[in-house]
Amino acid sequence: MATARVPIQVAQQRQGVPVGMPAARAPMVASANTTGDAVSRLGAGLGQIASAADRLQREQSTAWVSKAASDDSIKWMQRLNELQDSAAPGAPDFTPNLLKEFDDYTSQAIENAPESARPFYREQLTRQRTYLGLKAVEFESGSQRAYITSQYQTGMESDAAAIALDPALYQERRAARVAALNSSSLPDGVKAKLLGESESTLAYAAGAALIDRDPHAAAQAFDAASRGEVSTGFDWIARLDSDKIQQLRTRAQTQTDRLDNRARVEQDRATARAQRAIGEVDKQIATGVPARTDDMLRWAGMVAGTDFEPQYREMMRGQEEVQQVLRLPIPEQAAYIQEKRLAQQRGGASTTDIANLDRLSRAFEANTKMLQESPLSWVENRAGSPITPLDVSQLAAPNGPATIGQTLRDRSDVIRGLQAANPPGAVQMRPLLAPEAEQLSTTFKSAGAREKRQLLGQLYWAAGSPDTYQGIVNQVEGIDPFMARLGRLAGSYEEAKLTNNWLSSDVVQSAGDAAATAIAGDEILRAGGKSGTLSYPLPKDAEFTQAIADKVDNLYRGATAGDSGGQAFLQDAYAVKAYYVGRAAQEGDLSPDVNDERLNQAVTAVLGQPVDFHGNGQVLAPWGMNEENFLARANKAVFREISSRGMQEQLGRSMSNTGLIGVGAGAYAVTLGGLPIRDPATGEPVIIQMTPDADAGRDEFGQRLSDQIPGATP
Repeated sequence: MATARVPIQVAQQRQGVPVGMPAARAPMVASANTTGDAVSRLGAGLGQIASAADRLQREQSTAWVSKAASDDSIKWMQRLNELQDSAAPGAPDFTPNLLKEFDDYTSQAIENAPESARPFYREQLTRQRTYLGLKAVEFESGSQRAYITSQYQTGMESDAAAIALDPALYQERRAARVAALNSSSLPDGVKAKLLGESESTLAYAAGAALIDRDPHAAAQAFDAASRGEVSTGFDWIARLDSDKIQQLRTRAQTQTDRLDNRARVEQDRATARAQRAIGEVDKQIATGVPARTDDMLRWAGMVAGTDFEPQYREMMRGQEEVQQVLRLPIPEQAAYIQEKRLAQQRGGASTTDIANLDRLSRAFEANTKMLQESPLSWVENRAGSPITPLDVSQLAAPNGPATIGQTLRDRSDVIRGLQAANPPGAVQMRPLLAPEAEQLSTTFKSAGAREKRQLLGQLYWAAGSPDTYQGIVNQVEGIDPFMARLGRLAGSYEEAKLTNNWLSSDVVQSAGDAAATAIAGDEILRAGGKSGTLSYPLPKDAEFTQAIADKVDNLYRGATAGDSGGQAFLQDAYAVKAYYVGRAAQEGDLSPDVNDERLNQAVTAVLGQPVDFHGNGQVLAPWGMNEENFLARANKAVFREISSRGMQEQLGRSMSNTGLIGVGAGAYAVTLGGLPIRDPATGEPVIIQMTPDADAGRDEFGQRLSDQIPGATP
């Protein structure tokens, strides 16, 4: 960094006469000794000139050194900052390197300086060197101390990382760390600070690692520590401050709660799956058809390791319906809150305790609400079990029910498990996530009558059980009880002969087309009789309802005491009217009068064929089954059920006087004298189950079993 100095030329002092000015004239006086006086005056003048030149030389040298020293001061302060910024960690040899560089500069600078300025300039550079040396020593000392401190801190962080991987290293690494710091030559304040940081950091790393490995043991250790007790392997708690203790304690409690909830959910899910398997086995045995090997293996896997496994084995040996195990746990959170509130009311409490209990109560309410209204979200948030989203657009595919059906049923198992583990009504069947329900709602609202029919039918098969289907219906906006009922109809693959004509062609319609017709009629009814630009006169409600009652009123007798069947009649009447209006629109009939033939078609299309069984009241045959076929099959089913229960001798000749009351889709309670017959051994009503042929030969997702047999023709 040597800088050449240009020597300053010392000017010769001359007396000049300004241009254009006359020269001064000597006064005209007489001189006694002209030559001698002149010589004397010349010598005095030359002496004055020499003194003035020396003074000017010194002044110029002083000014030059002043400027050069100031420039050097700024230059080397900047250089000092540059070297400090680029210094290696710890600034090794910083001071001697800086002074050597300055000395080299000093030698060159003095050599290039004017000769007359060199002594003063050397003095200024010496002062500058002293200043730079002090600053360099101060910086180097601080850098070395900071570097040593950072090395201790880096080692502490490495120890913490090693302890996080293996908490067993905590005692060894802590002892080595404390010994190294105690033997260091760092200032006492710095040493104390590093010791405190090391104790806290290593203890926190050990605590976090141990909590992740065994949160239950950690939570117990924290509880013991709050009582002044030290648990083996958890002595690090005493080396943490209150904030870090609270952080780790919260972490332990959160992970403990999550593991406990996950275990409960898994146990409940296993129990629910086992219950579903038992239900499927019971239905399979009731059909009299041997179960497939694949089904038996699947059921065995579903009940394996549960309390239902022995019952499954018994059912495989021919046992009747298994006993359901109901779990009725006491809601421990609610009981705890109630106990705390009573304790506060009786013994008083501080404002802090009251606030804590209030927060706990609100958290409990939020958790209860989530559990009730969004059980799948509860499982995700409270148990840490992710719920895989469904693509409900898959329903439109030919194998839509099978694509998403299994996921829906698994979800339903989880919800049923939660329902079994909580009081009745505490958990609603909500098998869809909110975005899925919204997507389904949007799709349903924008669909036409036939698209709605297809969507409802696919949903019905995908759900697999009435509670799951009803849960989906309750979640999807736009699907009301009417639409839900048509969904069950749309799920059938049967066809029905709506009219038995002698001279004209019979009217035959599939269940799906019947549902689509009723949906189209519902849209017309909701629009006040309008369909696009056309307006249809609607039958009068009272007149139409009476016409339906005249045909099917005997169907709604009620299966239990106090059940008049009125609500069911009103719902069915609206469905029949919707089909009637939709059919009239298809045929272009604008007459407001009730068409009796179309009404008969509507009753058969929506409800099924009314059949008077043994003259003891009407029942509805399964959709698509005619009266003759129903009577033959129903009589066989009643005889088979009565015989299997050993009740044939008890009824004797009364068998021909039995009646039926519909108690569900394809399900009928056997009656005698208008009252349900009960099995004397169990007290349960005798129920027969009948399924349309087109729906019987299908799997649980609605696909034909024959399609799954290689080489079989549909």
